[in-house]
Order: sequence, then C-alpha cells, then structure tokens
Amino acid sequence: MAEPPAGGAGLHSKHVLAPSATVIPSSPEPRGGPLLGRLVVVLLVLVCAVAGLLWLQAERAQQTLQAEALQRAEQRAQQLANVHAAQVEALLGGIDVVLLQLRREWLARPQGFDAIARDLLAALPAGSVSHVTVVDAAGNIVYNSLGVAESVNVADREHFSVHRAGSDRLHVGEAVRSRLLAGAWTVIVNRPILRDGRFDGALNISVLTEHFGRLLASDALGPRDVVALMHRSGSFVARGRQHAEAMGRSVPAGRPFLTDPQAAAGLFRAAGEVDGITRLYAWKRLPDAPLIAAVGLAEDEALQPLVEGRARERLLFGTLLGVLLAAGSAVAVLLWQSNQRQRALERNERRYRSLVDSSPDAIYLVRDGRFVYVNPATLSLLRAESPEQLLGTPVLDRVHPSLHEEVLRRRATLRQTLKPVPAIEERLIRLDGSEVEVEVTAAPFIDEHGVASQIIVRDVTERRRAARALQQLADELERRVLARTAELEHARDEAERANRAKSEFLSRMSHELRTPLNAILGFGQLLELDLADPKPRGQVQQILEAGRHLLALINDVLDLSRIEAGQFAVRPEPVRLQPLVADALALMQPQAQARGITLQGPGPGDEQALADRTRLKQVLLNLLSNAVKYNRSGGRVAVQLEPAGAHWRLVVEDTGPGLSPEQQARLFVPFERLGAAQSPVEGTGIGLALSRRLVEMMNGRIGVDSVPGQGSRFWVELPRAG
Repeated sequence: MAEPPAGGAGLHSKHVLAPSATVIPSSPEPRGGPLLGRLVVVLLVLVCAVAGLLWLQAERAQQTLQAEALQRAEQRAQQLANVHAAQVEALLGGIDVVLLQLRREWLARPQGFDAIARDLLAALPAGSVSHVTVVDAAGNIVYNSLGVAESVNVADREHFSVHRAGSDRLHVGEAVRSRLLAGAWTVIVNRPILRDGRFDGALNISVLTEHFGRLLASDALGPRDVVALMHRSGSFVARGRQHAEAMGRSVPAGRPFLTDPQAAAGLFRAAGEVDGITRLYAWKRLPDAPLIAAVGLAEDEALQPLVEGRARERLLFGTLLGVLLAAGSAVAVLLWQSNQRQRALERNERRYRSLVDSSPDAIYLVRDGRFVYVNPATLSLLRAESPEQLLGTPVLDRVHPSLHEEVLRRRATLRQTLKPVPAIEERLIRLDGSEVEVEVTAAPFIDEHGVASQIIVRDVTERRRAARALQQLADELERRVLARTAELEHARDEAERANRAKSEFLSRMSHELRTPLNAILGFGQLLELDLADPKPRGQVQQILEAGRHLLALINDVLDLSRIEAGQFAVRPEPVRLQPLVADALALMQPQAQARGITLQGPGPGDEQALADRTRLKQVLLNLLSNAVKYNRSGGRVAVQLEPAGAHWRLVVEDTGPGLSPEQQARLFVPFERLGAAQSPVEGTGIGLALSRRLVEMMNGRIGVDSVPGQGSRFWVELPRAG
C-alpha cells in the first residue's frame, strides 16, 4: 500500500512553546566627549542588535526543534499503540476460534465437554486464560473447567445480560473480580448459546488481566512511559506498569476516545490517572472489540534536552548584553547545544527503530508505491537476503495480482482520511515465487521527508495451521463421540429387547399361574362350605388366604407387565373423591380393627378429579394397606383431600416408623421392600411401583413426605374435573 500525498495533515498535533520575553535594561549615557558617547551608543546598539538577532534565531530554532521533538514523540507513540493493539487483537481472535468450537461441542455433546474444553484451552498462549464456564439461561454456572463445585449465579453481570437479545456476536467485557478465582481480576470473553435461535445461556472464557499487562510490557519504553489497555467505558483492563494500582479505576470522561466513539485513533496530552505524570498519548481503537490501546510518553523526558538548553541560552544571552566578546562563545555554545539536542532526538529515534527492528511482525515504509524501509522480519517473510533486494522496488510486485484492486482502493482511502485503515488478509508473493497468507494493517507515517505509509504485516500461517489442527481434533472427537453413541444406542436397544422379553415372560407366567390358582381357590371355598369341624375348616381358610395373597401378587405382576408392554389402558372420567375414599376405608376396616388401628376419612365434600375409578381405588387400597401393615399397634391412619392448584391432592397419613431419605429414593422401585423382606409383614414390593405407573397414566403424580420416627404422608395428585 502506498502513502498519502506529502503536505497533507497528519494524525499528529503541533505543539509550540511560546518564547519568553526578555527586557533589556538601558545603559547610562557615558561621560566624555561626543565622539566617545556616540561610540558607546553605537556599541550598545550593535550589541543589542547582535544579541537580538541571535535571540530571535535561537527562539526560532528552539520552536523548530521542539515541534520536531513533539512530532517524533507522537509518531513513536502512535506506532507503539498500533503494535500493541495488533497483539491484543491477535489474542482475542484465537480466543474467538476456541469459543466457536466449544459452543459447537456443548450443543452437540455436553457429556464429553470437559475433556474437549481442556484440550482447546491448552492451544491458547500459556498463562493467558484461567478457565472456561458455561452459563444457563437463568445465569447459573452449570460447568466450569476449574472443577469448583460451588453454585454461582452471574445473571447480574454485564457479560451475561448483553446476550439476552439473542444476537450471535463476540463480547469482550470490562475487567471484573472473578467469583471462582478468589477475586482475581479477569476479562470475560464470551459468545451466547443459541438453541433454535433462542437464548439458552452463554459460554465464557476468563482472560487474566495480568496476561494483558505482560503483553503490554515493552523494553522500548522509558522508565516513566506507559502502555495501557482500556475498555470503551473508560475502565482499565491492564497497564504495562503499576497494573495492580490501575485495576478498578477509570480514566476521566473527557478523554478523546470516550467523547468521540467513532474515531479509530488519535493523540492527546494529559496527566496520567494512576501516577499524575503528564504524557503525550497516542491511542488505537480495536476494530472488533470494545478496547483501546494507549501509549503515553512522558512529556518532560521527551523535551528534557530542549528545556535544559533553553535555560543555558537565557544565561548566555544575558551575558552577551554586557560583554560583546561573549558573542562568539555564545554561538559555539548554541551549536553544541543544538548538536546535543539532535543527539537526544536521534537516541529516541534509535529506541523506536530498535522496537521496530526487533518486532516479530514485518514492518516497512512505503513512499510513492515503493519500499523505502524494511525491518529484518520483512526480509525473513519475503525471503530476501538483504534490504537492497526490496528497497526502491514497487510494493505491488509483492502482492498477488487478484488483490491489486483492493490494495489500490485502500491506498486511496488512506490518502483521503489520513487515518489507519482496518486490517485485511492478503496474499504476498515472496522473492522465490512462493506465496504466503498475511494480515496487513496500514497507517500514516510522518518523517522529515513528508507523509508515508507504515505497513504492519503478520504471517497468519501458524494461526491457520492451529485452526486446522483444532478442526482435526474436533473431527476426531466427533468421530469418537459418534462411535460411542452407536455403542450406547446398541446397548439401549438390547436393554429394551430384554425388558420386552421380561414383560412377555411375566405376562405369560401370570396367565399360566392364575388358571390353576383359581381352581385351587374354587375347590378351597367348596371345602370350606362342606367342613363343619373347626380345625380342618381353619386349615382350609389358611389355604384360601394364602391363595388370595398369591393371586393378588400375580395380578399386580400381570398389570405391571402389561403397562411395560404398552398393553394397558386407563379410562379417565370425572370421579367424586369422597365416596371413593369412603368405600376404600370400609374395605380396610377389618384389617385395621385386627391391629387396633383407627381409620379417619375426610369431611363431606364434592371434590372431583379426572381418573380411572377402578385404578384409582386400586392405588388407594394399596396405600391404605401399607399404612395399616407397617403402622404401630394402636396407631392411626388418616385420609385427607387438599387443593393443589389445578389438581386435587389425596393424602394418606400414618403414624408408622417413617422412612429415611435413602429408603425414599428406592421406594417406588419394583420388588424393593426396603429391608422388610425378613419381617413377618407380607408384601411383594410391587404395589407402590404399580401405583406409580397407574397414577402417571392418569396424568397425575405420586410421592411421599416422611421423617424417621414421625410417620409418613403418601400423596397422589390428579387433575381437577370440569
């Protein structure tokens, strides 16, 4: 890219110190003849004239040198700001690549996300990020790579609320104290998680502000110079020096990058917010992030040679007013001082040039479309053995022909605006004919020869290679996940086949068992009618009781197997609950009386629920039977009807031993008797499991509230009728 035309206004501002006025005292008229007086007057006039001319010349030279010193300082600051902005932008670009891959993995396969997250974070620069978190739509952290089990909500954070609208963009937040890292300062870089276009949370990477501080540190800066990274709100993100003192503070609202949010770069003079040192500041706004890189050069250090020289000049010129012979010495001193000032400026220039020469990025200057300066990195990038192979040659010779039109367009934009142009990716042609993909940034550069263009070129080969490596890793992980998914699906299908076989076996066995059992019960009832002797009659009754128990077990198993096989249906209809409860209590009354247990029903009412009458009664009898069987002797069982929103809640409360949390977790598992298998109380372990299936088929819920030693409350919720 070529430079804008010379003579145009640059990005720098002119700083001119006004000369101090000096009052020359009048000399007394000497005594003597007129000739002597005239000679004295002529001598005084000559002294004053020579001194005045020298003073005027010195002031003009002072102004010129001061303007040049400020101009060079501003140019140096602007170039440093561009370099540091490019470094931060490259880091954020790599983080965004990782964020996009992490989001794809979270949406596709959250079960293997931890291993993937750790592998991707390892691809970023060491020490740059601390951890990754996943936040749900309510602001709760549902995953963190630190392994912290503490539940944290970040709904109040700006980096979460900004994504609620559902727009998919990279967000870089202000520096905040981390709630997972004991208050360490971090910057959250994140993207939203979108499911079917709706906001479903956010995926965050926490960047340590200390890493930004290390990134901004530079040996090319003086001891009182500073580099800072700020958020567009004015708050500090990092500082090359005194980083800890800067965190949590903001710059004054009058800074140019705050008052003019559309400006991409600029210069200003101000006192530092942290240390109060007056500096010449140059700043660069990152194009794709709400961050500003600023470089401040201490003004007194940049102008120190000029200030010291000005003091010496005043002393010298005061002497010249009294002694004409000192004029020659004064000229010599002025020349020496000018030489010293020039050397000081050259030292500053060498410091800046050292930074450019040591930069890993290719940096070159272009004037009239040709190379006029190249740093060593440029020689390496273009595979040149010496600068002479490039200097004076057209820049377009090194640009791929397909990009010439775009380069010329950007050149015209730079001429018109005299402002930096956004970075783009180009293809350069090396001297050996090979091509390399690069990222190019262009900005105006002002020197003693006028206005040129400074080009910063970064080789993106490694970045693209890393992206390809990440993609290969993602593909391999996806292949593994697909294979594992196929294995799990096969295992699931096998389990379902086994479950169907089990249900079919139970159904067939139940049918086969019921036929002879019904015959046994029938003949047992006939024997009971024919026997008058109490002893054999009692034995027959025991046979009948055992047969009825076995038949109930077979019926429960048959119902459970039919439900699992999908062959069981319920017929919901409006059911009045109070009469149904009364019938169930009447059936349970003999069993309760045998154990001295009191049964209590609800008061009169007209509560109606949508349910299958027969199956609801079956569930209620099962709950009442358990409440009686497992109650203490002389205890109580109470049935209550309670409103529960759009449902009626049927509650069976007992005064039994209660259940522990571990027992409650296994309560509705088929054939699970919670350690009561060795007790004298009869049971199958099927009743509660069957009851749960029946209630769920009636669009209801069943559960238990229990405290060991205080009894249990079993409840069933069913939709209201009407």
